[in-house]
Amino acid sequence: MQKYIKNIYTDKRISDQQQAEYLLLLGKLINNGFSLKQSINCLSLLRAKQKVFSYIYKDLQNGEMISYSLRHLNLPMAIYNQLIIAQTNGSLQKILIQSGLLLKTKAKQKSKLKELMAYPCFILGFLFVMLLGMKVYIVPQLGMSTETKYIDLFLKTFFGTVIFFVIGIVVYCGYLKRISEYQCAKQLIKLPIVGKVYLNFYQFIILQGLGLQVSSGLNLKEICSINASFSEGSIQEMLSRKVQRDLQKGSSLNNLIDNENFLPNELKSIMKLGGGKKELAQDLILMSELKFEETQKSLQKILNLVQPIMFGIIALIIIVTYLMVLLPVYGMMKGMS
Repeated sequence: MQKYIKNIYTDKRISDQQQAEYLLLLGKLINNGFSLKQSINCLSLLRAKQKVFSYIYKDLQNGEMISYSLRHLNLPMAIYNQLIIAQTNGSLQKILIQSGLLLKTKAKQKSKLKELMAYPCFILGFLFVMLLGMKVYIVPQLGMSTETKYIDLFLKTFFGTVIFFVIGIVVYCGYLKRISEYQCAKQLIKLPIVGKVYLNFYQFIILQGLGLQVSSGLNLKEICSINASFSEGSIQEMLSRKVQRDLQKGSSLNNLIDNENFLPNELKSIMKLGGGKKELAQDLILMSELKFEETQKSLQKILNLVQPIMFGIIALIIIVTYLMVLLPVYGMMKGMS
């Protein structure tokens, strides 16, 4: 129990950037001819402070699969299941590197978002300090009590909106953590603006896994049977069980694709092309690569909109401040003239 608790606290300290770095290093070491045990042992020497690799190495010595041992890295469930599929179907090295690149991109996008938000947030803070200064010092000296009420109303409205928004996000994130991965994914793809990004990402994961399994000669029934043994509540497990139930009820694959958001409509075109399992696997993997690229492009577009939106909010605050304070001053000057 003490060892298990220690693993939990060790795993929590691993960031997205570190996860990406470890997966990329592991994939490159395997690519250069190192065995799995040698690669993990090498990483444990290079990252002596991270005891997580000693736990992974012990699992390998006990005969566990590397995909199972990598649970100590606290990877996202979708990527973890993808590594299990990759090792089972002989594409572990490729998926390790691709998963590492995916997590590395995620870490970069988070860092870029923080950088984009830093300057507008600083300006917003400065504006509110200026508003408070006008309320406390300038407006009372001009004898404009009505304008003080307007400033108070504006500050209360804005801060109330911000607090409500933050509380809503915290509550929503807590709700997502309590539900299964499949239910969480269903909620995320419904979000405005970013929902399409999540949908492309999950479709990429599903298509890539299908492509790897079909390339190993598995049929749909065997794929569903294997994926149903994954972690309960994961996307692959829930989706495979849903497909099994619908097929037993006599539903066609086209109906399944129409009724399931995680299965893209392009699958219908692939099935119409026909061909053997090799061609089908190549088409599925190619489509997954296109979904991956689409995910990257969508993320970049959203990030490019962050600063314009923030500066638009700042411009609105400046205009409101002008209307609340400067226009009454002009009115007083006009009355005096």
